[in-house]
Amino acid sequence: MEEINSMSSKKVLNTYLKFEITDSFKKVDKKFLKKYNKREVFENLDDNTLVIDTMRILSAYAGGILSIFGFIILFILTPDNNYFKIPWVIFYTTLFLVFVLSLVYALTISKQYITLDRRNGLITFPKKLYGKPFTIEFDKAIVYWVGTGGSSGNIDMKLAIAYPDNKLLGTYLSAHVEPYYEIWSFYVWYMDRNRPLPPGDAFDPYRERDFLRRKAEGFPPPLYKSYVPTPEATPVQQKEREQYWTDEQYTEKFEREEGSTWYDPQIHNDWEETTYLKPETKTPVANRYVKFIFNDGRIIYSQTNEDGSLYEPPESENFEMQFIDLKK
Repeated sequence: MEEINSMSSKKVLNTYLKFEITDSFKKVDKKFLKKYNKREVFENLDDNTLVIDTMRILSAYAGGILSIFGFIILFILTPDNNYFKIPWVIFYTTLFLVFVLSLVYALTISKQYITLDRRNGLITFPKKLYGKPFTIEFDKAIVYWVGTGGSSGNIDMKLAIAYPDNKLLGTYLSAHVEPYYEIWSFYVWYMDRNRPLPPGDAFDPYRERDFLRRKAEGFPPPLYKSYVPTPEATPVQQKEREQYWTDEQYTEKFEREEGSTWYDPQIHNDWEETTYLKPETKTPVANRYVKFIFNDGRIIYSQTNEDGSLYEPPESENFEMQFIDLKK
């Protein structure tokens, strides 16, 4: 079980991660399930729980295998008749201890899992060696990236979570993808129980049940911010859910001010539809983001449709409107 020190890099850079879906990631297809391929990472998954095998037992066996290779290399390098002389005997003893300890650990440790409990908003992850796993509220997890030495000589960025009883230590998190930001985006998407399940045919058997649950709950808005669309499985489901909230409302294309919101048809039901046309061509100002700034400090964003239409506040409210230019 690998244990890491989370503070070495965090004091230099802010490596904490927000609860956001920042990136797209590889679809979770059935081929990533252990029942189809025992070398894969997902022990089990559905619309309530996702279980990831950390593969820590394989890491223990790897330590034993590397020590054997070390023996072979050391045997080649050791001068004749010096096997029991210092420092060679120390090297051999060290490798032997690594081999024995790795083998004992691999044979005695139970499988270690990361469990995402979507229904109850909990995450369970293993502690070092034989320690009891932690279970904490997902919202209260301290997650960050940490740089490690890569096999190519470059720094590998890995996703890690801090121990709740010792914030200086943590353990790595994993999934079916490698980049830390894709792993975290996958975790956050799955744990947002108000969004559809992540893409991939492994989740297909559970999409209808998940949709009906969210429908029965009144399609509450997403728990976490997203910078990528999170659509429903079918156009019919998408249309039904959009009566409550749209992807545009909760898919961020740019960094918004703290406390700002998106136009919500259920809240802003007194807003009036307006169409914007380009003065020189009389063509619609289509798919443009708009920022409404009110005298009382409120900031509300919206977006024009293909026809250049959107709903804007009534004239009785004092506000300024700005079109937003996205950076390329």
